[in-house]
Amino acid sequence: MTEVGETTAVVQEPITVAGEVADPFGDLDDIPSKNNSRVGSVRPSSLLYTSGIGATVDMPHLAVMPQGLDAWELAYSRQGKPQLVLVERLLTAVRGQLGHQVDELRQPPWVPEKAYESGTPIGIPTRVFPQWLRCTGCDLLAPISESKKFEFVNKSKHRPDKAQFVHKDCKGRPKKGQKLGTLDARPRLAVPARYLIACTDGHLDEFPYVEWLHRADEGGGKCSKAPKPELRMVEWRSNLGPQVTIRCVACDLSRNIAELTRAGGEKMLPNCRGRHPHLPTYAPKNKPCEAEVRLMLLGAANQWFPASVSVLVLPARKHLTPADIAVTVKGLPAPTFIDVQSLEDLIGWRKYGPKDVRALFEGVSDDALWQAILVARGQAVAGADAAATPLSFDPITLLEPEWDTLVHPEDFESEDRKAGFRVRPVDVASALQPVTSHVVAVERVKKANAFIGFTRIDALDRVGDAPSRIAPLVQSGKPTWVPATEDRGEGVFLRFDEDAVRAWESEVLESKVWQAHMAANERNVKRRQSLTAVEMIAADRMPPPRYWALHTMSHLLIREMAMSSGYGSASLTERLYAWRETDERKPAAGILIATTSPDSEGTLGGLVDLARTERLASVFQDALRRAERCSSDPICAHRVPSGQEDFLHGAACHFCVFVSETSCEKANRFLDRRFALTLNAGPEHVVDGLFQPVLAAFGAK
Repeated sequence: MTEVGETTAVVQEPITVAGEVADPFGDLDDIPSKNNSRVGSVRPSSLLYTSGIGATVDMPHLAVMPQGLDAWELAYSRQGKPQLVLVERLLTAVRGQLGHQVDELRQPPWVPEKAYESGTPIGIPTRVFPQWLRCTGCDLLAPISESKKFEFVNKSKHRPDKAQFVHKDCKGRPKKGQKLGTLDARPRLAVPARYLIACTDGHLDEFPYVEWLHRADEGGGKCSKAPKPELRMVEWRSNLGPQVTIRCVACDLSRNIAELTRAGGEKMLPNCRGRHPHLPTYAPKNKPCEAEVRLMLLGAANQWFPASVSVLVLPARKHLTPADIAVTVKGLPAPTFIDVQSLEDLIGWRKYGPKDVRALFEGVSDDALWQAILVARGQAVAGADAAATPLSFDPITLLEPEWDTLVHPEDFESEDRKAGFRVRPVDVASALQPVTSHVVAVERVKKANAFIGFTRIDALDRVGDAPSRIAPLVQSGKPTWVPATEDRGEGVFLRFDEDAVRAWESEVLESKVWQAHMAANERNVKRRQSLTAVEMIAADRMPPPRYWALHTMSHLLIREMAMSSGYGSASLTERLYAWRETDERKPAAGILIATTSPDSEGTLGGLVDLARTERLASVFQDALRRAERCSSDPICAHRVPSGQEDFLHGAACHFCVFVSETSCEKANRFLDRRFALTLNAGPEHVVDGLFQPVLAAFGAK
């Protein structure tokens, strides 16, 4: 909290009007409460991809929003020292997006339940959002903060799924001509009112029910009979869109939400207040938000798009240089070596410093570590071995070190316990050798993931991956740490022969089908990029033909491996290394299919067992055989974008190639079976598949 406060004080002009950070832990241990504060649980990975900061998380009876990092500090203050994810490559990537003030990658705050049997649980702070509730018994519509009619009930300590709001003394729906119901008064469930408003700058706010109902868009906005009128939300089934009527009990005025879904309905919405409910902050009056406002449903798919970065944790090289050690030093929190001002201080630190940090430098001499500290501080030169720091964030820079490690498995057959990494080369089956050059069994691998923010309405790739469009995680806008997780698992790595891939790719680049995909990509980028984004160059967002072929083959293998590995296809993920040669980097053509788990024991070995020579050949053969025919053929096999079509796939659909979006790194885009194997797709769009020689080799047996 101190660092965040200092950062805020440096700002010359207020960017936002900061509200009070709610403390869910304050005084709960001192003041007895009949309710429990825990309302649910999510997996650590969910905090990065589905239920993170700024998202609305649907519980059985209410909706909550994880708060920003300012509130997480309150949890850490009770938990004690946070657990860190010490991965320098990941920290460097995060700094490239959020700034060099980011010092740490922290695991989410959490303490096992038995550790807080007599106190308040430690977890992710959340707030109820939206605050407007609707009673399921009488249709009362009111905010929690202004109505004393709603009561929070969460009395079962071990059943947080029963947490709910109830309308006390509800008498049911009033009959026609009456204002109150006639049933016996009793508590009835109240659920979140599902309408919100959002803007393209990442703001989200409550729907202004009172103002909109009383025609604020026409100069009104207030009830003529009461300063705080009682509202009702009445809804009924219809196939013509939402049939939800908001009615004022005091003045009997009513209005249908369907007005907002018609042409020109967005003009009835108010201006954005610049609200970030997860912080909470508002835009200052002298700098109001001018972004376009849209009606949003609670839980809508475009309400929250996560922005995250992931890397494989790699082992150190056999012969470390000062530059290598300095890279590790730079990835540590700034205070780690603050008291180490001499070699003698370092010797003392190696005896009494943090055990988990000292373990990172096992086998490194005192002199080498001291030299690396000086290099990290800029007081010494690393030498010719130092890698050049990229001037801008490029995803391929994260993949290059992983590629360099995976293509040299002979160096890492013994497990590197610090990195949790062990691989071994496997003989390549003769049938795979026309295209596949190396197979590597990845027996142990660790993946580190960091959450850097989120966008609303438009995904990050639709706004040119601009960091300025990422919603802030702290009130100051400059976080000094971000949430991170570590997953352990296993996988299979396939490297393909560069000569074969290059020759195939040069032919595809001249084909009509590739020209059709290029044209579709240009149309797609032009139509789907946000109107508020910087101009994007379509060619820069189009992966090369080798990526399409490897991506398609990866999906075919995932679908086939799910039948033999003991894991569902949604548990398998792909990591593609597919780029052409440039002046700055050598070419790559490889696939890593892995499964990881946040559990400390990792996974069970069913996937890595498929790397065995005979089993992989069988999986490969079955995958290609199944891909020859699709239940949607010939429609699927002949599909090529033309005219005004802008889809980013060819002969691919849910029946033959698509996988769960948790498995695919490109949301099922850039896929085409004809790039993997030769399809009978008509003479105009015939192209030889990259893996057709493999299929022919199986047929020759």
